[in-house]
This record gives sequence, C-alpha cells and structure tokens, in this order.
Amino acid sequence: MVNEIEEKLKGMSKEEIQELVKKQCLFCNIVNGNIESYKVYEDDNVMGVLDINPANKGHVILFPKEHLQFLNDLDEKLLGHLFDVVNKLSNKMIDRLKASGINIYIASGQGAGQNLPHIAVHVIPRYENDKIAFGWNPKKLNKNDFENITKELKTNKISKIEVKKVKKIKPKVVKAKKFEERVP
Repeated sequence: MVNEIEEKLKGMSKEEIQELVKKQCLFCNIVNGNIESYKVYEDDNVMGVLDINPANKGHVILFPKEHLQFLNDLDEKLLGHLFDVVNKLSNKMIDRLKASGINIYIASGQGAGQNLPHIAVHVIPRYENDKIAFGWNPKKLNKNDFENITKELKTNKISKIEVKKVKKIKPKVVKAKKFEERVP
C-alpha cells in the first residue's frame, strides 16, 4: 500500500500535491467547516479557535484561512493583521479571563517544532501558579559569535509601512564591565 501511495505521489504535479495537503490540513478543514471547533475570532483572512489540548484555559490558536505553511509565507499586510488580532485577543484574555499575562508561541518549520503544515500563532493566557514552563538551556556564545551572527542578520532596509509603525523609544542603557556580564 505504501508503495502505491509513493508511486501516485511521484505522478502528481506540485499543485496537485499542494491541494492534497490542503485537503488533509487540520486548520483548512476547520476553516471549511469539516471539523468542529470553538471559534473565538473570524474575519475574511484569519480564524481563531480554542485549542482542544490547551496549555491553559482560554488558549487560542490563530491562523490564516489561506493555507500557508511558514511564517515567511505571509505578506506584510496579513502578518500585521494577524498580530493586530493577537493583540486584541490578548487584551480580551486579560480583561475577561483575568489572565495575569500572555505567551505568544509560533513554531515555523519542523526544526522549530511545527507539527502541522499550516502556520499558526498560539495565544496562551497565563495565570498565577499555572505551572506552565517555557524555557531552554542557554547557549554560550563568545563575542566573535555574536559579531558574526549580527553580520548575517543585520538589515537596514525598512519598508514605508514599517517606518510609519516604528516609534522611537529611548533604550535604557545598562553598562557592564565585560561582555559576559551584560544583562540579556
């Protein structure tokens, strides 16, 4: 049976494979009404539903209605809208659910823990003593590592849309005697 499926996939075009993935996609099936959900937000572009395996009461999964797999597949307008909705949901969670904080979680790509081929943002309300732990073991990098990574990632190109949204904030300067003593 596996061989038959592999042979069938080999004969399919890229578009046919993408259509097959959409038909199997959990979030696309929620959007199409094929899977029951508890919708907390919906507009023409995005949908938010309660996670059926929540980290906490009120945990929402927000995702584009269009089948997009990775965060960088979203254009600036959709990405901005998605995070406007994240902000509104966060405010509602604090106001209505009496959350004491919010975690925003995104896994874009298998290496980041994405286990469904549809980008989604988890908006997780936090409560006192909820025993949820987000953490990692910090890596030790030297100054040369930081400088090389900075060269690879640094960009000075800002679109007109970004320029309008950027507010000038005077950073708080904390002086450390050695690089390793800096406050992260």
